[in-house]
Amino acid sequence: MKRIFIDLMICFLLLSCSKKENQEKDLPYIISQNNKEIIRGKDTVPPPPIPGWLFYGTNTFIINSDSTAYYFQRKGMAVVCGTPTADTIPYFTNLQPIEIIEISNKNIYDFIKLNYKDDFRNQTFIASQSDTLKSKIFFDLNNSLNKFKRDRDFVIIRRTTQEEDTVLKYKKSNSYYNSKNIKWDSTRIKFPEQIKFPKQLKFVTKREETKNPKK
Repeated sequence: MKRIFIDLMICFLLLSCSKKENQEKDLPYIISQNNKEIIRGKDTVPPPPIPGWLFYGTNTFIINSDSTAYYFQRKGMAVVCGTPTADTIPYFTNLQPIEIIEISNKNIYDFIKLNYKDDFRNQTFIASQSDTLKSKIFFDLNNSLNKFKRDRDFVIIRRTTQEEDTVLKYKKSNSYYNSKNIKWDSTRIKFPEQIKFPKQLKFVTKREETKNPKK
């Protein structure tokens, strides 16, 4: 009788753990909540903002409202020396519809394996048109990215920029796109002529970083 009771308790615990794991997997990822203030001791520190020049890393994945994933690449930044700019408005990156490709959830792992490189810093963004992410493709994508993340690589989840939303709209409708014809919201995007880098800000290329590695 005692053995039966122990077996029942073990089964109950296993079922409870399994149920808890399933519930955690089903929990949606809410960007605004996960980017909340950080508590350090007695102080409440706001989360570090994304500088305008860093909104587009080497890899950007867009989770669409219909749970379709899109992808595009950029050169990214190696190292930034000096005082970083306080400007957090996304910079214009001249993204074109032809640069955005659609990705199937069936080969998301293999796609990342082929496109994630070991010879430079991978700066990856998952951008969502919705504040709440609960699609399977998002969790599969995020898990796969973290499996391939190395050393100084990073993965940041954020809302889509005005430029991403605009170009994706033209991509899906297969319409002619010219950024000069768009009425851009100046509070949500900055163009080269509006950008003023601080004098002490220095952008270091990958070649310079290799010659002068950090101690």
